[in-house]
Amino acid sequence: MQIEKPIFIVGAHRSGTTWLGKALEQHPDIACWNETRHLWFWGNFNKNKLGDVLIAEDLNPRIKKHIEKTFINYLKKKEKPRICDKTPGNCLRIPFIKEVFPDAKIILLIRDGRSVINSTEKKLNQPKGVPWKEMNRRLKNVPVWEWYSFLPRLASRFKTIVGQPLDYWGTQPPGWQEWVKQYPPHIVCAKQWVETMKIATHTGRKLPLNNYREIYYEKLIASPRDEIAKIIEFADIKNTDSIITYALSTADPLRAVKWKDSLDEKVLSDIREIMEPMMSELGYEW
Repeated sequence: MQIEKPIFIVGAHRSGTTWLGKALEQHPDIACWNETRHLWFWGNFNKNKLGDVLIAEDLNPRIKKHIEKTFINYLKKKEKPRICDKTPGNCLRIPFIKEVFPDAKIILLIRDGRSVINSTEKKLNQPKGVPWKEMNRRLKNVPVWEWYSFLPRLASRFKTIVGQPLDYWGTQPPGWQEWVKQYPPHIVCAKQWVETMKIATHTGRKLPLNNYREIYYEKLIASPRDEIAKIIEFADIKNTDSIITYALSTADPLRAVKWKDSLDEKVLSDIREIMEPMMSELGYEW
């Protein structure tokens, strides 16, 4: 068995990647695997402690073989022929992914940074408790000997359990550790989104058109039929009625504008200088 045309859904956290993954996994031939961070940092644990970035030079034959074998085993377990990986942080590893899978279909989901910050602020202040469902979902497909890859995230898990606000959550571009020490959460989130999107777009746009596609979240939930059609054509997916049916029944255009009623004016003022240049580059207006 070989991995052919694997699909990768990437993007800044809180950008709709989970929703798109659920849509694609409605297809009877597609197995969607969520949050495979443990897999990508196998053999690169020293870099795992620093952030999410991996480049093509971080790959060696041993690591490549392990990733391929792990995906094959997952497909056998799910009894499906095609893999879809939904790991937002992979947007900081696009050259690495392309090196592993030359025929990869990488979909970068882009969302208005203000919406991302609004959603992230809620995550940072999530209710106290043990996230059993999330922990079970992430660990059940991870061999015990690879649980070490989650060690850098244990501090945030502990804070969730005791009900303390999180200092940071989501993708980890270069500089994130210093931001947490120096800035309030909304500034950290703004810098996080900008650097994440900068790396993702600047590396993704260097790939051939048959490897990389950008999809805007706002367009996706406003016109799901048209945007899903672009995705399935790019990813070379056949018999797509189940995907389209799910997208049409669950897309909620109002999710794109919730930030307008939630973000404080001072927060918007503080983050504008940081975010506006990147937002303009992506086609958004402030």
